[in-house]
Amino acid sequence: MAADTDRLELWISQAKGGNLGAFQELYDHFARKVFNFIYRMIASSEEAEDLTQDTFIMVYRKLGTLKDNSRFEPWLFRIARNFVYQRYRRRPPPMVSVDDQDEAGRAAAELVDERKNPQEVFQAEELEQRVQQVILGLQEKYREVFILSAIHHLSYQKIAEIVGRSLPSVKTDIHRARLQVRNQVKEYLKG
Repeated sequence: MAADTDRLELWISQAKGGNLGAFQELYDHFARKVFNFIYRMIASSEEAEDLTQDTFIMVYRKLGTLKDNSRFEPWLFRIARNFVYQRYRRRPPPMVSVDDQDEAGRAAAELVDERKNPQEVFQAEELEQRVQQVILGLQEKYREVFILSAIHHLSYQKIAEIVGRSLPSVKTDIHRARLQVRNQVKEYLKG
């Protein structure tokens, strides 16, 4: 863990000095996380790719303004979050179709265990689609903290920094979001 932190600190310092290779390392390390965060917020892989690129362009331009290198990750996610909100301030994000496919031809939201029989695969796909619908149905303030906590496993403190709210507020919203997701999934499973 300390080695990862040291390596990130080095890349950040070098990237601030104009080292493109170090910036590429930062991009390689964080791009998938940023994409997944944005995708979970807006449910469009094309838009998520565009906003991920916009995020890293802004990071490249503004990296010199980052005063504390240890705050890079919350700063990065704040930039991504701001791009999502700027893009969708006047119009809601499109809903994901269950027929959307990724580059490999699989369902965009599919998380399937290949060892399952066809019935189990179908049930897992159906449940994953329902969970994605539930997440997309959360109020924005709950959705973003839920995604950062449950999917990206960020600490409450980092989430509070990203969303610019107090730690108690973030904890409360994560708790409420988890209850909503849990209750809606339970209802679905009962039906």
